[in-house]
Amino acid sequence: MVTADEVARVTIFADLRLAGKGVFYGASRSEAPDTHGLDVHIIGAGNSAGQAAMFFSTHARSVTILYRGDGLEKSMSRYLIDQIGARPSIEVLLHTEVVAAYGEAGLEAIDVRDNQTAETKRLESGGLFIFIGADAETAWLPLEIALDRRGYVLTGSDVAAAGAWTLDRDPYLLETSVPGVFACGDVRSGPVKRVAAAVGEGSMAIAFVHQYLKELESQAPATG
Repeated sequence: MVTADEVARVTIFADLRLAGKGVFYGASRSEAPDTHGLDVHIIGAGNSAGQAAMFFSTHARSVTILYRGDGLEKSMSRYLIDQIGARPSIEVLLHTEVVAAYGEAGLEAIDVRDNQTAETKRLESGGLFIFIGADAETAWLPLEIALDRRGYVLTGSDVAAAGAWTLDRDPYLLETSVPGVFACGDVRSGPVKRVAAAVGEGSMAIAFVHQYLKELESQAPATG
């Protein structure tokens, strides 16, 4: 999840002038060839940031991971840390925060600050990719839809475990605390946040909807 403090830091430089013109929130593997020959920077220390660094390093001239903490071990898988360490084109700058970005038609440079020494330096940059997580946009949902402590939608067995299920039958895998209402993709509590997973869950949700409607039909009283 993104704290208000983190959002404030990011919005210092990721303004409308450069959004989509060198400053990006996240990235997919297919975008890696667009970084060919560029010096790119990644903000974040999770697995998504590490995977992006590996993808970009096969095309970019250099990849620099910028992280305000003191190490990647707390948030990134060991196998990724080892791969990054073995890739000479990837550098990791710890205790580092981005405080400004520069460019007219596109991103040209960024200012980074060491949060221990307060020293600031300017780096040429052909792309800044932000991997700091996301907030669950679920405030609009009715109170009957049970959420976890971070605001993501509980589904399936998690609904029952939270004591938010009222029917005799178990909830379907993607069913929320409101019978017949299903959730899929990134808004769900716990699943891997990937497009492929969201697409698969979407297909499953449709199947569950049909199953739920069939169940209702079988319970409807017969008419003479």
